[in-house]
Amino acid sequence: MKKKLCFSWLLVGSLASSGAAQAQTAPAGEAPTGKPAFLRLGLGTTYDIEGYYRSARVSVEYAPMLTRKIGLASRVVGIGGKPTSGMETQLPNQNYKAGYLEQEVVFYPFGNSQRLNLGIGAGGFAGFYRLNGFNNFTAESGKVTDYTLERKQGFHGGYLLSLNLDVALGQEQRWRVGTKATLQNGALGNRHSSTYSLTLARRL
Repeated sequence: MKKKLCFSWLLVGSLASSGAAQAQTAPAGEAPTGKPAFLRLGLGTTYDIEGYYRSARVSVEYAPMLTRKIGLASRVVGIGGKPTSGMETQLPNQNYKAGYLEQEVVFYPFGNSQRLNLGIGAGGFAGFYRLNGFNNFTAESGKVTDYTLERKQGFHGGYLLSLNLDVALGQEQRWRVGTKATLQNGALGNRHSSTYSLTLARRL
């Protein structure tokens, strides 16, 4: 009798612990909850410091969520480009390079755990740029005959506003693809600059 009772208690304990483990494990198809963080890669375009031509822009971002609707975005940005049209393409050493750090607070009005997520961001940026350009040139019959080159470089900073839209992929929603549009207002050169990027993010 004692052996039967002992076996019964062991069986009940085993079933109870198995049920508790199943209750603590979320279904595979269920969307993640809590306060996730994302690692995001961006590829897009922006303007040079004087707003003359488009340049390639690459960014790497760490974006933790503080609450269900508010998150941070810390970003490292690299920019590079050169003229692709106009008389300046005939001049040597015409290019633009820059590196920036950006910090944003992003507000998600409908939360950041949906299949489609909309975010509105505001923050600032600071970094260093180098623009190899020209001071003046003369041309005859469509060909440059004389020119004076000029280099500008220095620190650049300001504030930014952004609109973010991404789509969560798969049942676990671990990956996201999206777009980002940014309006920057700098202290030097091209005061108003627009940036457009495609993004790929992974939930950490």
